[in-house]
Amino acid sequence: MASQTSHALLRRTERYRDVLSENWFAYLLILPVLLFLVLLMWVPFVQGIYMSLHNWPFGGDPSWVGLGNYEYLFGWQPFITSLKATLIFASTTLFQLGVALAAALAVREIRRGKSLVTGSFLLSYTLPPLVTGTIWAYMLEPDLGPVFGYLTQWELLEETIYWGSHGDSALAVILFVTTWTFWPFMFLIISASLESIPEEMYETARMYGANRVQTFLRVTLPQLKSAILIALSIRIIWNMTKISQVLQLTNGGPGYETSILAVLLYRFSYEQGQMGISYAVGVVLLTMTIGFVFVFIREFERASGGDAA
Repeated sequence: MASQTSHALLRRTERYRDVLSENWFAYLLILPVLLFLVLLMWVPFVQGIYMSLHNWPFGGDPSWVGLGNYEYLFGWQPFITSLKATLIFASTTLFQLGVALAAALAVREIRRGKSLVTGSFLLSYTLPPLVTGTIWAYMLEPDLGPVFGYLTQWELLEETIYWGSHGDSALAVILFVTTWTFWPFMFLIISASLESIPEEMYETARMYGANRVQTFLRVTLPQLKSAILIALSIRIIWNMTKISQVLQLTNGGPGYETSILAVLLYRFSYEQGQMGISYAVGVVLLTMTIGFVFVFIREFERASGGDAA
């Protein structure tokens, strides 16, 4: 038994040596990227986990607390509120996907002026999020903003809505502004994937009498799965770390109702200088983000396997 194991290990070692000798130049080319990932990403990540196990005041001496920071966070009610807000805020990715998919399908049917329509759809994405947040903060200001001014003037509302005073309405405004700002990114990816679908596939579907819904489910959607997976994964990672518009619109309030984990991390690190707890929040945020991406990948692989079968 031991000899079989040693022979298997020897064959595997020889195989790895052959692969390395045949592809040494390719590995040499990716070495700078690997060093970049290790030095600028993985080393700080491991250091962050180490710091999360300490009481680490900014500029002070750290002291070991083990899992004390995590116990404090999960026993602190505002952190639970922040977790719930983060889960709801993550759903903006699905809203962005819905708007982007509908817009891409609509643009595909346009025969004239497609470039003009596409350009107008990309307008919000050409502006920095800070500028977009400022514009919407003014437009939705309850007393001075034009949105509620016109709605009350036209008697569509009896009185203005002070949405910043209520957690649900404040979070809804953040979801709306975030969706409006970032949905063109998904639109670009999905539109590019739509253009690559052969027209013959649609002609075949029409020959067999498929209607628009059947064509979308049987032809378009399967061809878009990879693009949707890429767009969802990238946007969920970016959305979970966005704080500029949240701080502009609500500053994380009222209370902690809109303080998503990224905002909580910002408050602990930059406002309070508690680096150990802030890194603990970051580890929780990273775990949630990886979890969301893993779920997306698993579901798409399952759906792809079902289609192949």
